[in-house]
Amino acid sequence: MGKTFALFVLSLVILTVVVGADTLDKIISSGYLTVGMDVHYMPFEGVDSNGNYVGFDVDMAQLMANELGVKLRIVPTQWSGILPSLVSGKFDMIISAMTITPKRALMVDFSIPYFTIGQKILYNKSVYTNPTVKSLQDQKNLTVAVEIGTTGEDAAKKIFPNAKILEFNTMDEAALQVAMKKADIAVADSTYVGYMVEKYNQLATVDETLTNENYGIAIKKNEQELLNWINTFITYIKASGQWQELYDKWFVNYKPNS
Repeated sequence: MGKTFALFVLSLVILTVVVGADTLDKIISSGYLTVGMDVHYMPFEGVDSNGNYVGFDVDMAQLMANELGVKLRIVPTQWSGILPSLVSGKFDMIISAMTITPKRALMVDFSIPYFTIGQKILYNKSVYTNPTVKSLQDQKNLTVAVEIGTTGEDAAKKIFPNAKILEFNTMDEAALQVAMKKADIAVADSTYVGYMVEKYNQLATVDETLTNENYGIAIKKNEQELLNWINTFITYIKASGQWQELYDKWFVNYKPNS
């Protein structure tokens, strides 16, 4: 009984290692790194006027492909279906400003964090003058726009329990509701909120940050060899200064066009 169980456990360990190695080998042998992204979340991922994918995550994925000696293939995927698409094998990994959460970790494995952010509030300056979280919590009939399935939605429901939550498929759609005064506020990652404030003069944000979160790269369960390689890659680009170069490019020097 004990010996049989031990052999069973050993078989699982061997299978786990082989599966992980096969995935990494598949990427290299195929010549392509296939990455799932929700391409409506600048400055992490978006599409420029020429139809090219651009943003921090796009550049980081390209660095990863370069290190592997393969070409990058991006699969644009709606956020609400991005985790099931990974699990079903439509791409090798998700690099898409995804917050590491225990709930998501039930479906996928996460890398070490590659970016830290917090949830913030986006508001229209023609509607509010220097609002606070407390004043918004006290407001009756508050409407909050969010992207469905995000930690921004989770934060909005927790911090504004009496508000009407308006759910949208992309954060761009949610932010547009605030710009058009169809929603009082939106809740989104601090980097995205900063981008929208820079892009549209009528939008602003409060000083307070609602949460602190880490972004990770998501892969299918039990791909340990691939996970080890990704963690090494993240550590390497941070130590080499390449991560800082990407940060400066997209969060210091980049100016969005309206």
